[in-house]
Amino acid sequence: MNFDNTNRQNAKRLISLFPGVHLRMLSRYLGVSLNTARYHLVNLERNGEIFCRKEGEYLRAYPLWAADERSRMIYVVLQQKSVRKILYVILSEEHEGVHYLSNGMISSFAHLSQSTVSEYLTVLRDLQLVKRVITREGHSVFEISEEDRRRLSAILALYDGNLLSRATDNYLSLWEF
Repeated sequence: MNFDNTNRQNAKRLISLFPGVHLRMLSRYLGVSLNTARYHLVNLERNGEIFCRKEGEYLRAYPLWAADERSRMIYVVLQQKSVRKILYVILSEEHEGVHYLSNGMISSFAHLSQSTVSEYLTVLRDLQLVKRVITREGHSVFEISEEDRRRLSAILALYDGNLLSRATDNYLSLWEF
């Protein structure tokens, strides 16, 4: 068995499951060193199977179908668990009869601080995933269009609906002090 090819194919699968995955996370998912993960990224990119971009401090890998800037940014933002929690809250239909959600309500339902929610809502608004609406009473609330609801629900299912993501999150949470 050629472990090099197996790891490379696994890397390619992970990149297509988690577009925008950064090198360190890919290394953790594969259970290989950073240098081995980098080696596979270089070879996959050289063969035209993926593309990589240095974004801030991270080297991120993308499948070829995530070529436009907005798609890349959406997948990068969705790598963050807090963002996914916020989107789940907004996408959820069960808020005790409430049909709109303010920053404070999202914060309460997601168990995140209001400043964190505010910061991520700004990012999600900039990406045009979440829309801020002013109610008749003058309250600022947030919603997601029906088209984006369907698309985001499918994407979020990839992140939190798979065993690898859950296992990695659980493993990493053991080391958070």
